[in-house]
Amino acid sequence: VMEPVERMMNLTKCLPKGDIVLAQRFIDSRDFESLQELVDSAIIKVRKSLRSDNPKEEYLSLDMDELVKLKAEVDVYVEQLQIPYQDDVEEFEDYAEEY
Repeated sequence: VMEPVERMMNLTKCLPKGDIVLAQRFIDSRDFESLQELVDSAIIKVRKSLRSDNPKEEYLSLDMDELVKLKAEVDVYVEQLQIPYQDDVEEFEDYAEEY
């Protein structure tokens, strides 16, 4: 069974060429928020281009399903990273109310 980070790393190959190295760098440095922004931006760029009269050649060969899968992986992972922080805040608020 692959770890989420491994799955993300494998899915980066579905990004536009210029974004792949950047995405891998964000994963290596564990900067998942930047990865999330990069993937969101890539999806918007690709969709816009594909809808235009003159889509970029590079984008025609991209697998949008894989790109959307990458977005889902990143979104879920980022969300999981943020959940413990919210629990800590609630515990602190409960503690503050008691005293």
